[in-house]
Amino acid sequence: MILVGEVGELSKIFQWRGETPNELLDWKEEEKQHLAKELSNVLLYLVRLYNICGIDLGKAALRKVDPNAIKYPVSKTNLYNEGSESH
Repeated sequence: MILVGEVGELSKIFQWRGETPNELLDWKEEEKQHLAKELSNVLLYLVRLYNICGIDLGKAALRKVDPNAIKYPVSKTNLYNEGSESH
């Protein structure tokens, strides 16, 4: 499946970088462009897969919001804690 290959390419970008900082301030512009390209590839193949399977991507994503909020509360993640000392 092409999507798996694209996710693999995306994961290689982050493989040796450790924690990903907000806004990638220490990344070079060409690194950000490469990341944008790989993220776009993953998104496009994922959207295509949803379409082939006849699943409404928007509805499926919305059904995940509440369960994910319970499972991964913002207060316990680093993703949205810009002032967190763990960065």
